Amino acid sequence: MPAGSPHTRLIDRLAGGLVPVRPLGSPLRRVLGWLLVVAFPGAGLAAVADLRGALSRHAADLDLVLAAIGSIATAVTAAAAAILATLPDRDPRWAILPATSLALWIGASVSGAEHGAPISLSEACAYVGFILGLGVPFALLLAAILKGGYALHPSLSGGLAGLAAASAAASILGLFHPFAMALNDLALHALAVALLSGAGAGFGRRLLRASA
Repeated sequence: MPAGSPHTRLIDRLAGGLVPVRPLGSPLRRVLGWLLVVAFPGAGLAAVADLRGALSRHAADLDLVLAAIGSIATAVTAAAAAILATLPDRDPRWAILPATSLALWIGASVSGAEHGAPISLSEACAYVGFILGLGVPFALLLAAILKGGYALHPSLSGGLAGLAAASAAASILGLFHPFAMALNDLALHALAVALLSGAGAGFGRRLLRASA
């Protein structure tokens, strides 16, 4: 193609406006980065919690231990699934990664609720507020991490991010809620998790697809 031709000038003009693309970090690195930030408020709250009492009550109740393991594992696997779901070259079946840990969390919580002592509505609402108060910033942070990719199913990615955030907040709540949940307590916990997951799914399409 001769120099100075319209095509050459067009190519030069287009090439001159190119902006280098910053490569994404690996999914593992981004998951660990999110977990590290989430761990800061967890560590701060652990410093003021009755850890010895919490550990002793967990040790005496297998359902509490299994529910704690399930909630922590759900936070990790849902965050990983949300990040993987924004990578078009990854198998969409990664979205079911948190299914096993979520089932463990739900099953152990329901089992514990069968013999948990009922608590007042004000106490249950305070726990819901705790989950939402921590879960919303956790979800926003994860959404910022997800915006670097391109979600083919943004609602799914957003829903997984909301689930990860709610699970992380609920795991931290375990430091102050070291006893089996009653049915009313469990129902409101489930509502808080559903609200964050649903909000993530609802906002995911606009927030995540807009980054493409």
